[in-house]
Amino acid sequence: MGLALVQRQALKLKMTPALYQSVAVLQCNNEELAHLIREKALENPLLNVADSDFHRDDLFSFKGSSMTKSTSDVIAETTAQSIDFRERLHRELHQMRLEPSCIEATDLLIDSLSDNGYLDEAPDAILGQFANSDVDPQQALDLLQSLDPAGVGARSLIECLCLQLRRLESRSPLAETLLTDYRDCFLSGDWSELAEQMGVAEAEIDAAVAQIRKLNPNPVASIQEDPPQYIIPDVTIVQKGDRLVCELEDQYLPTVSINNDDYQMYLQASDKETKRYLREKMDEADALISGLSRRKQTMMQLAELVMQRQEAYFNTGERTSLRPFTMKQAAEQLAVHESTISRAAAGKYVQTNYGMVPMRQFFIRAVGKNQTKLSAYQIQDEIKKLINQEDPRRPLSDQIIAGILDQSGITCSRRAVAKYRQLCGIGSTIERRAVARA
Repeated sequence: MGLALVQRQALKLKMTPALYQSVAVLQCNNEELAHLIREKALENPLLNVADSDFHRDDLFSFKGSSMTKSTSDVIAETTAQSIDFRERLHRELHQMRLEPSCIEATDLLIDSLSDNGYLDEAPDAILGQFANSDVDPQQALDLLQSLDPAGVGARSLIECLCLQLRRLESRSPLAETLLTDYRDCFLSGDWSELAEQMGVAEAEIDAAVAQIRKLNPNPVASIQEDPPQYIIPDVTIVQKGDRLVCELEDQYLPTVSINNDDYQMYLQASDKETKRYLREKMDEADALISGLSRRKQTMMQLAELVMQRQEAYFNTGERTSLRPFTMKQAAEQLAVHESTISRAAAGKYVQTNYGMVPMRQFFIRAVGKNQTKLSAYQIQDEIKKLINQEDPRRPLSDQIIAGILDQSGITCSRRAVAKYRQLCGIGSTIERRAVARA
């Protein structure tokens, strides 16, 4: 088969640098956008950027007398510094009077813990590489597993739960036996047959299972502190008097302008290569300012549209009052592409009278036959009502709930019911029956 040169026409969509920058600007929230603007200013000598009087640092500082402190100052000063759980374990270990070699070996095991407090590698393999060879790996592991919280240093989920059971004041050997020898029964939930097989009362099995369900599969979650996350809203939609008001929170953003005087001066006195560089930077500056303007216009239009469509929510704060409203519908009303709406809503937050809400939460897909009036939150509310009215001794299964909803005109599969039930924090039929018996 010979080689040949063939010409072929094709249409391709290629994003220009200005369009790419406009898309990036639209997708940024206020904090990201402020960072992007400052980066662009460092790269472009024609951009003038002035920080706003409402800079984020003002949230945690007070421009007044050194003897006066604002509420933000006090909060910032009293907020505890985030400490890794491994550091806490090291501190607890070094308060014990033990052989230095044993402490050193246990320190190495602590440093080898995964983020959920488990030991994924064998202790002898860890200590064989770094620690004193005279230290017994099992002794170091036992010491690690004796630290708080109970379950730390486990090599599996079963061992983690068993370590917690052994620390309880009312220790249950039956619960440990269920975990180690009859773990498959947790999938079937057939405790009556297991009670007969083990020769114990079903009530004892139920009590042991209830005790297991109270254990924490992530033992270090209680001592691991996440650093505080501060969110600045991008939009404010609040009730003022008898009407809703929508405002962009762009006063936190730096102000951007172009240094035209320097541009004209250098353009007249420069060589050809410098002139080319200056024109390129001028185009970039124009593109940035145009992108900021388009972002502001798009964000304002989208926020006003959300305010109109979800007016009931902004008046009541109830999630069940959210109406089905998709990004496709918003794109059609604003005459833009759906991806533009997606980028405009991504990572943005709306300040309301009822707290800070992600903008994406206002876009709800319709569920069931009545596609124009029913939202997923309303489905969850219906499921809650059915479960609240059920007989605790004979809880409704997901399939039965789906059938009841279908009879009322709400088409919802069993799997969808299970998903919505879990989102509501409601347990399965087995869990609800166990709670009723307890």
